[in-house]
Amino acid sequence: MFVDNYTVETQYSCPLKCTVKRYRQDVDERPGFILIFAHGTGFHKEHWEVTIQRIFALDTLSLVREAWAVDAQTHGDAAALNEEAMKDPDFKYSVRDYAEACANVYKTYLANRIQKGKYRVILIGHSAGASSAALATSFLDHIPFAALVLIEPTIWPEELTGPEHDSPIVALAAQAIPQRRDHWKSREDARRYLVKRIPWNMWDPRILDIYVEHGLRPDTSNGGVRLKCPPRHEAYPFVNIQEAVFPIAELERVKGKLAVHLVYGEREEMISREKQEALQKVGKITSVTQIPDAGHLVVQEAPDLLGDAIWNIIRGVDRSVKL
Repeated sequence: MFVDNYTVETQYSCPLKCTVKRYRQDVDERPGFILIFAHGTGFHKEHWEVTIQRIFALDTLSLVREAWAVDAQTHGDAAALNEEAMKDPDFKYSVRDYAEACANVYKTYLANRIQKGKYRVILIGHSAGASSAALATSFLDHIPFAALVLIEPTIWPEELTGPEHDSPIVALAAQAIPQRRDHWKSREDARRYLVKRIPWNMWDPRILDIYVEHGLRPDTSNGGVRLKCPPRHEAYPFVNIQEAVFPIAELERVKGKLAVHLVYGEREEMISREKQEALQKVGKITSVTQIPDAGHLVVQEAPDLLGDAIWNIIRGVDRSVKL
């Protein structure tokens, strides 16, 4: 698998940078699909690697030419690029910042090729990243995507905003994340700590290895390693829960103009069935898939099964879109 590194810039809340990786099976320029992935809060672009590898393994016809994974501006490698901005006490961050990043990956690196008719783009997001994926079209003057795949999306209508509609895990996460441990003596020490605790002990071991490798950075002040994404920024979606409503209007606006696929874990955790069912009534939903034996963190818990589900969606889009 070929991997290339890129950056994009955004302006929504303030000038910020994003780090991006492009994954390819080969360097052939044949027509096909290009996938763009947006991760959930607290994670980073490399969390998609196992799922991407699974899709490539299933793709014996090489329909998928490229997969791009994007770091949120406050997460992963992007956090180091934006460190000074993030230290500002007035710094504010929105799911729209990440939405602009997804749109700018298209505008900066893909638009010229897409306009020649060789490729179709599918935008895929998980959790808060799904909210950003759903908002990406608001930063574009046309809809360039063949489909949206929203995985455990933190999206619900205004009337379901409030603690009485939240699952218990939402309040627990809002309290626990800002106080979570973020420093260890070494990566090995971090892995020993994480593997014994929920939710990390429920993850696919390959994802945990990726988290330890790419989610930590050397702590130049205190020695050892610390999280690339500071816990207070990881907690942002739980503090600013109102942002879950923002994508609703955009999904209504693009209704019928692109396929929208929903994917949920079988276990009801972060997103209540009430909220899942409400979202299925918004816009025009093409399909709803459930991943067995997985919860909200389906990317981390069942990356291969998720890859199977995404591959099935791609094949469906391939049948309906003439390349």
